[in-house]
Amino acid sequence: MAFTTLHRLVVLSMVPILILFLISGLYISSRGTDLVSHGADRINEILHPGDPEFDDENPALGEPEDSEWHHPEAAESQDADASKDAESEDAEESESSRLPEYAAGTKALGKFLHVKPSPPTKKGSGFKGCKYPIVIHVTPDEHCTGALTLYGSVVRNVLMQPSMLQGKTCVHVTYVDPKLKTIEEMYKWIPKKNPFTHVKDCAALDSTPALNKVVPIRFQSLPQIEKPEIMDSPKNWLAALNKIHSWAFDLYPRILLLDADSFIITDLALIFDETPEHYTLAAAADQYHNCGDRTRFNGGMVLLRPSRYFQMSALELVYDPDGSCSSGKWGQSEQELLNCMCGGEGSPRGKRPEFPCLIMPLYNSVWPPNFGCSGANVVPIRSIHMTVATKPWKIDDSKLHLRFDYAFWGCVRDASRNGDQQALQDCHLPPQEVTRLVTYDQPPNELIVNF
Repeated sequence: MAFTTLHRLVVLSMVPILILFLISGLYISSRGTDLVSHGADRINEILHPGDPEFDDENPALGEPEDSEWHHPEAAESQDADASKDAESEDAEESESSRLPEYAAGTKALGKFLHVKPSPPTKKGSGFKGCKYPIVIHVTPDEHCTGALTLYGSVVRNVLMQPSMLQGKTCVHVTYVDPKLKTIEEMYKWIPKKNPFTHVKDCAALDSTPALNKVVPIRFQSLPQIEKPEIMDSPKNWLAALNKIHSWAFDLYPRILLLDADSFIITDLALIFDETPEHYTLAAAADQYHNCGDRTRFNGGMVLLRPSRYFQMSALELVYDPDGSCSSGKWGQSEQELLNCMCGGEGSPRGKRPEFPCLIMPLYNSVWPPNFGCSGANVVPIRSIHMTVATKPWKIDDSKLHLRFDYAFWGCVRDASRNGDQQALQDCHLPPQEVTRLVTYDQPPNELIVNF
């Protein structure tokens, strides 16, 4: 009897405990379901976010994207309107960099251009095996004669130093194409037909097999650069501003940009090989006043590591009202721009110090005023830039022989016009003992400058 009573008491005491366990279990189960539900909602929110809030300052950012399930009728007519849609997309892409509108951004650094990201340049788009690419900008006028002579001088150097240059040298000629409206299209770097066949010396550039077999040549188009509001300089300096686009010519690791009033004499390979590769650019010194002036860059010879980033950074500075660090009006076009970026003028570190810059040795690019500088006679002159002197194409042919630099230029010009390889190799400069005695004001030069 006592055992039965004790057993009943034990059972009855366990009933409340069991009830508590049951209630706790139900609560935990309910809470777990709630947590799972909230977790699922959160995952759903991440994977399928709702429409963004409307942005008053930039309404486009707040507009929900259209989709086919929103507008079934769009799917039904999609195939029929495919070509029209493609044209619309092209127009939309073009608008981002259409010239001159692409430079109409707000007046703050980094907002002057509106160029959409585009695919990188395809590997192998340049000339295969070209280690020493040269870029020449040309306009359809007397500069065609300068460009042909410069090209011929490159061919001559290859013929004279074949082991160093044969099969490793190429030339690209850039020009402004009014029909090219976007920077994105330019970035494709599609080879173009010679646009200046109506100018005899330009026509000869890619139609002279004796030259083209030695140094292959192509034409590349650039869009027109709109004149910056602050720019006040002669017409020829404005035309030179278009060369900024060629700074994005990234078909090769490095390119040598040469002005059409220059010509190569020897050791083209060494201009590349002796310049450390980590520099974004190395340029000739702008020794306008004296031999010791080694602070400024001259745009007549620039060895550049081309990139879209460098080109876009330069264009941003061009359209910055405070960008011109010297004249305040881009008086010397892209040459002043280089100096502002690198510190040749303005801030000692330049306005874009992430681009390391170097001034070349004088003998890489010698001007007529500097033939007598000791630095120009340490090694043979590698090239001559006919600046601060009458352009050779303006000199009467009967007077070109009066000075060695004009005579050499005339010799190379005639041999190039005739496609005569032997005649090119027969063009020579006198020894340094002679060249160093020549002064810029000697005939046939007609330009008098007070230094």
